[in-house]
Amino acid sequence: MFVVAHNGARIWGGAERATALLLAGLQERGHRVLLLCNDAKVARNAGEMGVPVERLELGGDAAVHHALRLAARLRALRPDAFLVGTFKKTWLAALGARLAGIRPVVVRIGLETDTPRRTKYRLVFGRWVDAVVVNAGRIRPAYLEVAGLTPERVLVVPNGVHPTRRTRSPAEVRAELGIPETARVVGTVARLASQKRLDRLLEAMALLPEDVHCVLAGDGEERAALEARAERLGIAPRVRFAGWRSDTGDVLGALDVYALSSDTEGMSNSMLEALAAGVPVIATAVSGVDEALEPFPDGAAPGVVVPFEAGALAATLREVLDDPARRAAMGEAAARRARERFSMDVMLDAYERVLAGPGRAP
Repeated sequence: MFVVAHNGARIWGGAERATALLLAGLQERGHRVLLLCNDAKVARNAGEMGVPVERLELGGDAAVHHALRLAARLRALRPDAFLVGTFKKTWLAALGARLAGIRPVVVRIGLETDTPRRTKYRLVFGRWVDAVVVNAGRIRPAYLEVAGLTPERVLVVPNGVHPTRRTRSPAEVRAELGIPETARVVGTVARLASQKRLDRLLEAMALLPEDVHCVLAGDGEERAALEARAERLGIAPRVRFAGWRSDTGDVLGALDVYALSSDTEGMSNSMLEALAAGVPVIATAVSGVDEALEPFPDGAAPGVVVPFEAGALAATLREVLDDPARRAAMGEAAARRARERFSMDVMLDAYERVLAGPGRAP
């Protein structure tokens, strides 16, 4: 099977990485893949993951000439399926695929705010899109309301994660970051953007004891503002802005608890990677966390869901940090949840079926 995908983002975030991971996984299974994208950073990072890439821009809704250019490229490529990885580009991407006669057209939705509220999107999803894949169950109902989208065409496929790779001990990573040996460590891996509400995590840190330190691994437009906030809160010596890291597994291994403080998500890839690393997760009640952190029938829970308040986040972090036995049990449950529900094989099996289209073998 030959799968062509398009990503129209100007950033390299979780959704972009998830699309590249999916294509890389399909390629490892013997399928041919190609990513068309707008941005040089997306092209570079996806290429470093082994995904073949071409730059082909899709602009705003009025750029119909971009859809015509996409149609010409798709006619030349003749893929077996076309995957749209950026919600805001669905109109032009689906139009280009329709003009080229390419089917199925599959749209991947990774953010709970990406819903077809506007008439334009309802028309496109109802008429030009063959299947919608959402990564969390809470996103699905909005698409079931679209006329023309039958339930069997709106699928929930959770993101898959690879087992985390570690090359250094937690003590080595903490020493590199200047964290005392006796400290308890909370952290997150995220793009430093407003939707991640890392200011909420910093406010929670200000309510925690002096021996609790925080690691923020990632970069983005909010970094300077967050550094200034940490100074104002008087916690700057206890917060490490680690920047973008290629050694995510090592960073996660150095944490006692992973914190997700976002206002909106789909299914957070970094949260799933924390689960795979056996790190307990404390998360605000965004889309995806109820599925990821749901307790097992035996009562073991990989994490705790908290309200969107710094005080509630701080209180739960303190409870878990103060109870090493509970933390260890949560870590075991976290790794188990990642293995059973969020493996790459489970995700790839599902995508092979939907990209093959009805009645066709992957």
